[in-house]
Amino acid sequence: MMEMFIKMYALGPRIYFESSFNRFDCVVICGSIFEVIWTEVKQASFGLSVLRALRLLRIFKVTKYWASLRNLVISLLNSMRSIISLLFLLFLFILIFALLGMQLFGGQFNFDEGTPPTNFNTFPIALLTVFQILTGEDWNEVWYQGIR
Repeated sequence: MMEMFIKMYALGPRIYFESSFNRFDCVVICGSIFEVIWTEVKQASFGLSVLRALRLLRIFKVTKYWASLRNLVISLLNSMRSIISLLFLLFLFILIFALLGMQLFGGQFNFDEGTPPTNFNTFPIALLTVFQILTGEDWNEVWYQGIR
């Protein structure tokens, strides 16, 4: 964060934001600040590990100086364009299974101890639950809640 402020002071805000690497760095730093503040205020991270993972994207600043890594990143971005339709299809399947889960399991995960964070009561939570099951992130916890 100090690096960003020092560069912004030295170059001026207008020149600082002309560089795409500086804009990218600013977005990553602002996301990190948001994550820290949110965690302190809410005392829970509700899956903010994605924002933590954004910090790792700063490594792509090295591509400016390392030609072989730059070629690899360009190839990766070009291949992403060709699989965008598959990603759309995957999102469609997640959407369908979230709606199906809401129809079949909506209100079923309400227990005396409370409602678990992964349930099918609302559409956004159902999307997150299906995504959690699809990625294998603690899917067995959803399964155990469904068996109860």
